[in-house]
Amino acid sequence: MNNMNFFQLVQYYLEERQSNNIHANLKKDTDYLKASQLEDELCNQYENLDLTAEQRKVINEWIDSIHAQECAYTAVTFRMAMQYGFFVLLELTDLT
Repeated sequence: MNNMNFFQLVQYYLEERQSNNIHANLKKDTDYLKASQLEDELCNQYENLDLTAEQRKVINEWIDSIHAQECAYTAVTFRMAMQYGFFVLLELTDLT
């Protein structure tokens, strides 16, 4: 199993929990809500721009590359946090 499969399993689990799931937490997070609102506004502005198909393609590919970079960064951060969490757990239980 590669790392991304593990992270996908964690994501699915956190999305499908009956309570305290990702969606419930996002609805409470003011930073996420502000970012979502801004994204909607900018998307509407983008749709109304008089751009050629080639210009839209370049912008969309740029956005996709930004999202891919952010996802990779998040996965690395999560993996490091998990490793650190296990390290702290081992230290607290004096298993090392």
